[in-house]
Amino acid sequence: MNKGIDVSHWQGNIDWNKVKKAGIEFAIIKAGGSDAGFYTDSKWEANYKGAKAAGIPIGAYYFVGKDCVTAAAGKADAERFLKILKGKQLEYPVYMDNEAQPASAKVGITEATIAFCETMESAGYFVGIYGSAVSGFKERMDDTKLTPYAHWVAQYASKCSYKGNYGIWQYSSKGSVDGISGNVDLDYGYVDYPAIIKSGGFNGYTKDAFDDNTPAPATNSQRDQIIAQARAWLGKKESDGSHREIIDVYNSHKPLARGYAVKYTDAWCATFVSALAIKCGLTDIIPTECGCGQMVTLFQKLGEWIENDAYLPSPGDVIFYDWQDSGSGDNTGWPDHVGIVEEVSGKTITIIEGNKSDSVSRRTLQVNGKYIRGYGVPKYNTGSVTPDPVALRKTVDELAKEVLDGKWGNGTDRKERLTAAGYDYSAVQAKVNALVKAKSESAVFYTVKSGDTLSSIAQKYDTSVSAIQKLNPTLIKNVNLILTGWKIRVK
Repeated sequence: MNKGIDVSHWQGNIDWNKVKKAGIEFAIIKAGGSDAGFYTDSKWEANYKGAKAAGIPIGAYYFVGKDCVTAAAGKADAERFLKILKGKQLEYPVYMDNEAQPASAKVGITEATIAFCETMESAGYFVGIYGSAVSGFKERMDDTKLTPYAHWVAQYASKCSYKGNYGIWQYSSKGSVDGISGNVDLDYGYVDYPAIIKSGGFNGYTKDAFDDNTPAPATNSQRDQIIAQARAWLGKKESDGSHREIIDVYNSHKPLARGYAVKYTDAWCATFVSALAIKCGLTDIIPTECGCGQMVTLFQKLGEWIENDAYLPSPGDVIFYDWQDSGSGDNTGWPDHVGIVEEVSGKTITIIEGNKSDSVSRRTLQVNGKYIRGYGVPKYNTGSVTPDPVALRKTVDELAKEVLDGKWGNGTDRKERLTAAGYDYSAVQAKVNALVKAKSESAVFYTVKSGDTLSSIAQKYDTSVSAIQKLNPTLIKNVNLILTGWKIRVK
């Protein structure tokens, strides 16, 4: 979860460096609107440049007027928005702000919203919709038709009651942030939009400008690549929300299969396999789908389907299950589940699956075993993938830092991935252990005094509010609530 704000000309002149030091991790900036004729917000340029200079990831929003109740009006507003955004790069979505139109025009507002979003998407933008949890997405818009688009939900309460998927929650309009005079809207972000947007080439970025969205290390083949990515996701689960990363990757890939955006509460085994293909750039040979049956049909259309239960699979093949299988003869029932073959040893198959007990985890079974429905056999490139020469020249120090940042997994998976990439696992792990020990020995603590705020403490130690919260996850649940006498770690 990231802390953010949204601002406009109402906040006046903003000291973005102070905002950054206060722990703000993203900002959604008003670009313009049509509630008073077509206009550009008077602080748009200054806020864009200031936030960029301070290193704060940003998105933008456009406030539509009361007459934006037709598809034509929505398209016109989007075209104006595009002119304002031209030449700029944004790491968060660009939003249509629906507040001014009358709720009685719900059908027209929905049509305008779809036209707005389609126009923005066709121009290469990652688009979203802003609205209140109740008066917006429930009363003003037909939200069932808007699921393909990112949602920014406003609800000033202790928790957000909106039941659909949302990437940002605006939880207060009375926030106080150093560097801003007066009140400011406060937001929580739950999606790694910068990774999705940069890797997807949206919002002014090009696809080859960013590679953090494909953390699997360089390997010798496409099969190795997709298996490495599957291993990197082992342990992602619903209970802590970490599985959302996988679903966000799937939903970022357009067009969505059958126009459906997967919800965080949906079954996600096929979504997992599809997300692997998206992350590894293999959607030409692995169809993207959120349903097992539909994915089988697509594999058949590609000529990549094997119906034989006794088939001896290869790593990287896609295995489908039917839990109603009697175990007699080839299974031709409806597929219920899917995973990616990790390895085959003799007659034993090891599979990595999404949504296995609500997490990414392994399963083993025997060749020609019960429940096997069949296999998708992607036409992987049989040649070698040229390893990234820059990646191969990384030092032990650089690799140790990447390990601590979570880029190489944990335990056995870390060892396998580092070894497969041609690195000395023992040397890297020794450096990691040394860094962890040094960090522990150099830890700095502070005892909270009367009148302290987390922001003032962060400034005193030249750090950020979010950094302190991450160092004290069990103690600091609410960054606006710290008690006198608490001993907190600040470094």
